[in-house]
Amino acid sequence: MLALAYQNLRDIDEVPALNEADMACMAELRDVLARHGRLDRFGVTLLHSHFPIHDDEVLVEACDDQARTLAMSVQPKEVLANASLKATSWRLSDDATLVGCYSACVAAGGSHKRRHVQR
Repeated sequence: MLALAYQNLRDIDEVPALNEADMACMAELRDVLARHGRLDRFGVTLLHSHFPIHDDEVLVEACDDQARTLAMSVQPKEVLANASLKATSWRLSDDATLVGCYSACVAAGGSHKRRHVQR
């Protein structure tokens, strides 16, 4: 079964780019964030899928600061047991807020690397 945060998302190739029809909605979102003093805390991301993520899996985003690269891989959901995880992305739906990404600083090969875990 697909992970709830990824259910019903269209493939990236099927999702239209940001366009003029989106601008009123984006302006309203900006105004709500400004009203709550959260413009520097939250933003907006394009919801999409590249491949299925199952209930027992998460996407792990690993950052290599030196090479200035990001890489994502599918990992077992057990990685969420990492106590230093911090939620960084949410999918808002009609009846729930679903966590879509966690961030953690973890030791990787003896040095700390930032990682984002999406589910």
